[in-house]
Amino acid sequence: MIKFSWEFHMANERKYNRMKTVIPLLILLLCASVSTNAQETEFGVLNASDVELKECEFEKEAPAVVIFDKGNSWFVRDDEGFVLRFDRHVRIKIFNEAAFDKGEFEIPLFKGDSEKERVKDIKGYTFNIEDGQIRKVALDGKNVYAEDINKFWYLKKFAMPNVKEGCVIDVCYSVFSPFYTHFKDWEFQTDIPTMYSEYKVNMIPFYSYRYRMQGAGRMDHFKSYEKKGLERSFAGIIFRDMVYEFGLNNVPSFKDESFISSRNDYIKKIDFQLSEINYPSGYKKQFMNTWPSLANEMLDNTDFGKYLKKAEKWGSKTLAYIGDKPEKERLNAVLNYMKETYKWNGYQGKYARLPFKEFNQQLTGNSGNINLSTIGALRAVGLKASPVIISTRDNGKVSDSFPYSNLFNYVLVLVEVDGKKSLVDATESMCPNYLIPSRCINGKGFIVEEDSEDWVTISNSALSLEEFNLVMQFDLEEGEVKGRCMSKTTGYLALAERSGYHHDKEDFEKAFTRKGLNIIDDINVVNLYEKTKPFKYNFHFTQSLDQIDNQLIVSPFVNLAEKDNPFKQEERVLPIDMVYLQGNRYIATIAIPEGYKVDELPSASKINTDNVAFNYIAKVAGNHIQIVADYSFKKQSYPSSSYKELKNFMNVVTSKVNSKIILTKEDDVVAL
Repeated sequence: MIKFSWEFHMANERKYNRMKTVIPLLILLLCASVSTNAQETEFGVLNASDVELKECEFEKEAPAVVIFDKGNSWFVRDDEGFVLRFDRHVRIKIFNEAAFDKGEFEIPLFKGDSEKERVKDIKGYTFNIEDGQIRKVALDGKNVYAEDINKFWYLKKFAMPNVKEGCVIDVCYSVFSPFYTHFKDWEFQTDIPTMYSEYKVNMIPFYSYRYRMQGAGRMDHFKSYEKKGLERSFAGIIFRDMVYEFGLNNVPSFKDESFISSRNDYIKKIDFQLSEINYPSGYKKQFMNTWPSLANEMLDNTDFGKYLKKAEKWGSKTLAYIGDKPEKERLNAVLNYMKETYKWNGYQGKYARLPFKEFNQQLTGNSGNINLSTIGALRAVGLKASPVIISTRDNGKVSDSFPYSNLFNYVLVLVEVDGKKSLVDATESMCPNYLIPSRCINGKGFIVEEDSEDWVTISNSALSLEEFNLVMQFDLEEGEVKGRCMSKTTGYLALAERSGYHHDKEDFEKAFTRKGLNIIDDINVVNLYEKTKPFKYNFHFTQSLDQIDNQLIVSPFVNLAEKDNPFKQEERVLPIDMVYLQGNRYIATIAIPEGYKVDELPSASKINTDNVAFNYIAKVAGNHIQIVADYSFKKQSYPSSSYKELKNFMNVVTSKVNSKIILTKEDDVVAL
């Protein structure tokens, strides 16, 4: 429950001085209060406009539209203090079957060690026009069920009944949370357009929150006022809620574009962070102030700074035998020891989830357990190492303007070897020590040292390359192409393929059969566990041969090359995030069967700019056709202004690498 420590004396005889319970971080947000055109809403009662709506006026091709989405967060009393309550009422119009899934709802709920969030009063109606009459079908509570996601989260799920084209869905529910640090954030934007989205927050004098607005310079609707009606009291303190209303009209759908870091970085939303608790006695506890105070608080935390000290003490005993090695050898020895001894359980976290003793007994833990233990071990063998807290790609980027601890969900290791600093991670057993997992490449991280205000950029300049070398010949009697494929990958592409093969060999092979290749022997793998070397594999295959009359039609790269342009949009608003430098190379050597002649080869092509490079060469050498194609992206990220160039580039690449070669029987070639 949200409650106070009763050791503080209550000042019953005086009123509590009201404070600014929401501190605006974006001044533009409050510059203008614009009245909303949103209609008054009552659950289960449709407006005529809801029924008559045929399309979204500002996004006519949308399969559905949110008519309104209203949230309200407030503090309710219980026997021991306060509980956070969040109410939501959403109404959706379905235009066609492409949006039938909008009738399916998932409510994420957090679980603590002893308490958890709960959802109550789930109600819903589906409205349809049948025989000229509006008929509604209620959600059956028996169809609401819970589903565990992991140790910390579970879902309440339900699907609305009788969802059809033209229907209106009306849903409301309430969430009760004992976690005052989990003040509900709000997303104004979804993957379908929203006519009106409003979030109302009711603040009391005992908790102070800061908020951060993303994606909107100002609100279409903003109001702040003292709540009318009867005053409330707690511990002899009389107060009224301060209410803040945030609203946006005509919010376009968010297009989940490819090559972005995370939708969380771009959608229109508002986030809240607890900054202060004001106890009835007058004592104030700060939760967020400056980066140095955040760093010092984490270093004093049992599951972070104090955990590091225990890990260092353990490391000085366990790893003393490597203390005299050169610094680089010490680093690799510690990382190898951690990766071979401990297993990551898949949970992310900046704090250690298990006490050090328990982690060392179970030999498994979250990313906080593993990487904080690694820092302690590195310090124990005489290397300078510091924790760096980050936000992973799926969690969204962080800004150094907002010292919000809950924006960070992971910890990396910053280590200095021979005067050079680098970031390392010990969670992935198949990852070479010079790489951090790609999920961690997300802007920058905060270095947690005493009184720190320092940050480190997270990037990797190594090129990740995938190469296929194909040698092929034709079996005309069987109507097959027979060949051998030799592959080599480096960097993050090697990590992905190593991990894929290591965890599921059958699925690894199916990736090729889905491309039309019949693997006729086992895949031979080289360097599976030698992580610093390229990952290599080879296999023999057959593929059906296309023959039309006396012509052979050949796909020189046998469907292994990129077939479709990944840049599909006409226009691009968001930057393009490639994560890491990457390139592809395809080499094909094709034996020309006796009695056949190459009609024409694709012309050579070359592109070389500051952003991309492509080279394509095809030639006949004796009785063989040789084709080489390679392309690469020279940057990890590009501004949206480069999108047209990248799209045109991949149009050329996909066209060329999928060019076919036609061979014709020489007797049928007419000399001109």
